[in-house]
Amino acid sequence: MASSAATHIGAPVRSRPKGRPAAMISAPMALMFLYGVGWSLSFDLGVRVYVAELVALLGLVILNLSAAWREHKILRSVLAAYAIWVMAIILSDYVNDIPFIDFARNAATPIIGGISLVFVVASLTKKPAAAFAFLIGTVLAKAIFGDAAYGDTFADVAVSFETIQQDTNIFKVRIDPFLTPALLLVSCFLIRFGKLRSAAFLAFCSIFYFALDARSSALILALTSLLIAAAGVGYRPNMRQVIVAVALSLPLLYAAYVGYVEYTMEFNPNGHNGKQLQRLDNPHNPFALLLQARSEWLVWPVAFAEKPIFGWGSWAIDVDGRFQALRALMTDQGQGIFSYNRWDQGYIPVHSLVGTALVWSGIVGLVAALMLVRIIFRLMYYAPSVRPAYLPIVSFFGFMLLFHFLFSPPQHVRITFPFALGLLIVATASTRQLMRGKVGRKYVIFKKLGATN
Repeated sequence: MASSAATHIGAPVRSRPKGRPAAMISAPMALMFLYGVGWSLSFDLGVRVYVAELVALLGLVILNLSAAWREHKILRSVLAAYAIWVMAIILSDYVNDIPFIDFARNAATPIIGGISLVFVVASLTKKPAAAFAFLIGTVLAKAIFGDAAYGDTFADVAVSFETIQQDTNIFKVRIDPFLTPALLLVSCFLIRFGKLRSAAFLAFCSIFYFALDARSSALILALTSLLIAAAGVGYRPNMRQVIVAVALSLPLLYAAYVGYVEYTMEFNPNGHNGKQLQRLDNPHNPFALLLQARSEWLVWPVAFAEKPIFGWGSWAIDVDGRFQALRALMTDQGQGIFSYNRWDQGYIPVHSLVGTALVWSGIVGLVAALMLVRIIFRLMYYAPSVRPAYLPIVSFFGFMLLFHFLFSPPQHVRITFPFALGLLIVATASTRQLMRGKVGRKYVIFKKLGATN
């Protein structure tokens, strides 16, 4: 029987073994396309279930999982972190006598996220180009049906330049979910003509997003642009070049931040981000803005310090409202800053994956969170060395992982992490093996795949 060695995104492309049915090759492409489409459709079973997750379950039945399990030890490390997280949830909820439905909603996050991750890694190990099928499916479905994660938000609003000017959240909810993956596909095409061209395109997109108050996506696009540009001028994964790249990038990022502040205060002072900037004594201090935008970081360490061993349990209730009051006191003295964070009213303010793990699940949750963030940083270290065609999406989703880990609720472990983390695991496999001396020198990807700059 012909060998079934997997194709890594960072490795030379291998021909299909003779006698292998073409339908087997196309299965990952079809499944990943449907997986992208499935994030536009969901239904409620007490726990929200996305159609994409049903596609992932189907994929586990259809695909050969042995190659993914055998070749990606780091996948097993991620699943171990998820298992520890589930154990932390069980222990904390037992101690805090949490209702079963709340336990189920919380525990479903790492369990379903882990299942989807295995599916994505298996698909991309078999067919790396299936990553593009996922993005195409995402673009088409979310352009037509919207993003299921947002439900019916702004569904009754006619999308136009005028309505977006009146409320820029319309852009974030209705346009960003399909426009961003479309722009990434364009960037992956442009990189065929040079990394710097692709980087310049994403830099322009970042400016456009900043102008529309889509600050999170804009920042991730800007960081992606910088990483692609660094790769284009010869950046490679070693500690000296990491330090140099960071040192050169920080002044550029701060200059861009100052430009963003000046533009927002001049042309959009009444927008969501403009109102945040006006609350600051020094709007040119990015850390002050960070704490204003993610003010939960001022509160959840206090909550964790009160119950560090077992935490507060799933969906930790702010019984007497004192943590919400503390957040109001430490920001704008309760003048309405939290009106846009209605999802967490009645709960201890967290809005952070790492914060949730700590506050809800205590010290064991902390262990799982530290394991997970270490893996993400390790994968991002090798991101600049993947094949150029995949560099824009690997960089973007890598930075997105870090952002969501710090500043987004834990549901992103189900929604965002499977594809993003699976892509990084497969994309960086060859480089990580090379660094460990497990790949022959003839496969040095810098020479073998170092295409245009």
